[in-house]
Amino acid sequence: MSSRYAVVLGPGSILPDRGFLISQAWGDVPVSYVQDHEIFNECRFLDLKINKWELNSQWSNKQDSEPWIRIEILKEQVLEEYLQNEGCPLSVEVARETLMIFDLDEGGTAVDDMLLLRLVSVFYDRFRVYKWSERIEEMSANTIASLPSRDTVRERLFKCE
Repeated sequence: MSSRYAVVLGPGSILPDRGFLISQAWGDVPVSYVQDHEIFNECRFLDLKINKWELNSQWSNKQDSEPWIRIEILKEQVLEEYLQNEGCPLSVEVARETLMIFDLDEGGTAVDDMLLLRLVSVFYDRFRVYKWSERIEEMSANTIASLPSRDTVRERLFKCE
């Protein structure tokens, strides 16, 4: 089972602008996205991917496809149904809040996992962040601190590492 990440936003929390989120996670990189509403705060999902081949054409030799990161934004009744249907081990109290689920398409590499974690880390200082694989556990400051910096991420993408 692949890892998913969950971010719990308190009632009335406002999501950062999509551009700010991308900038904080990865810096200035070419990104493709699909979202179901023009305003990010009103979305139910956002799909993102870095167009790595635009940074370095060698990426096309390393990966057949570039996996998308899916962010599901669950509130109110949709959240309650998700918690029941998915067997999500988060507390029932979460049902009064907003839950964001981060997931990576199959076929991702270690670089894609790092990109996903960098995106999740943007929420770490302000919200509760969980890793969800076999069980769910709150992310630690050590895990977040061990992630490469935004500049290191850009450098690795440009060097095709």
